[in-house]
Amino acid sequence: MFSIQEACKEDLNEILEMVKELAEYEDMLDELVCTKKDYEESFFKDNYAKALILREQGKAVGYAMYFYTFSSFLGRGGMYLEDLYIKKEFRKKGYAKAVFNHLANICKEKGLKRLEWVCLHDNELGINFYTRLNAENMSLKWRTYRLAGDMLSRLFPQ
Repeated sequence: MFSIQEACKEDLNEILEMVKELAEYEDMLDELVCTKKDYEESFFKDNYAKALILREQGKAVGYAMYFYTFSSFLGRGGMYLEDLYIKKEFRKKGYAKAVFNHLANICKEKGLKRLEWVCLHDNELGINFYTRLNAENMSLKWRTYRLAGDMLSRLFPQ
């Protein structure tokens, strides 16, 4: 029995553990600085994002995090999928497709016109899956940039 539910505060320890697994898989563990309190404030107080918990027979097997965006060209909202993680032993069971169906239904209910995400260049499993979904590879048109930490702070007014 597989389920997708909106995460609650009681799910945050399990989600944080899986985020650590993802960071380790992506060789980015040194960048992981968030705490359970950060998630609690971001998801339930500030409403910056939402989290889904994926369970098989009650056991946490994955999670997804997303937030809403806006397109100036469409004049409508969209959704950005920040993370989709499924534990290795639970992959290839159709759970990722179920998550995309779930997110697509949220998009339909809210009138959102886009669902977007990024994928690491060396994530062949993900790339193949997204290709089967007929997702468009936007890296041929766009580059992703980021300002964070000291680089962002340099822009603060003095």
